[in-house]
Amino acid sequence: MTSTFSKPSFTKIVSPATGTAEPCYTFKITTTEPLTGLVESEESQLPVDYLTRHLLPDNEPWIHAFITDFLKSSTKYFAKPYTPETVRSRLSHAVQEKTPLPFCSQVLYTPIHLDIFQGKFTLVWSFTHESGLIAIPDETVLVASSPAVDALWVKTPRQLSTGGGAKSTGAPTVLDSEAEVEAIPLTHSSDVVALARAPNTLDKRRVQEAALRAKLALLRAERTNAEYIQKYGQEASDESEYETETETETEDSD
Repeated sequence: MTSTFSKPSFTKIVSPATGTAEPCYTFKITTTEPLTGLVESEESQLPVDYLTRHLLPDNEPWIHAFITDFLKSSTKYFAKPYTPETVRSRLSHAVQEKTPLPFCSQVLYTPIHLDIFQGKFTLVWSFTHESGLIAIPDETVLVASSPAVDALWVKTPRQLSTGGGAKSTGAPTVLDSEAEVEAIPLTHSSDVVALARAPNTLDKRRVQEAALRAKLALLRAERTNAEYIQKYGQEASDESEYETETETETEDSD
């Protein structure tokens, strides 16, 4: 956070307690990070109450950095140095807006000036809020459209009625790589909103899924075989060690 403070202006204010005019020093403030929050309580509360009871306690690093920036830029105006703890113990807050906050509203607080009067610090805030509005999306009819659905030739009701949609050639689409095969979900997908209601649709889909699984198994077998050849320099025998041992034992028994 970065806050800048102007050179203090000097005025005299009549003290309610003594009835005499006493000096007041005002530092105008510019900050790049105002405080924001969401009013979640239905209890009626003034902006200053929400600021001091909820927003500031939830933003301790913000207020500490703010006071530190203030002391760094204004220490030359004080007769002796002060610590952030001293300023914090003498600090109060004031908000110009006095209207109670509406429930579920977005709020924004911006410090505008810091006053020093009778040895006390008062941070004055400007305040704006925006009431939260409930937005309900328009009701629409969603039709599934995804690569997985298109690859399985699943037609929507609209495509069935118009005769459109993907045309099946009777065999699964040839994919370029195993990664493309693995990208197709072989179980129920939430992307499918509506399936065709033709009697043979479900059986057709099962056949297509089985064909895809077979292709995936073939690709994996080819890759495993290639790795075996690269490692041992020859193709793996089709006979398993178990079968070889069984045949040997049979011959010995004979």
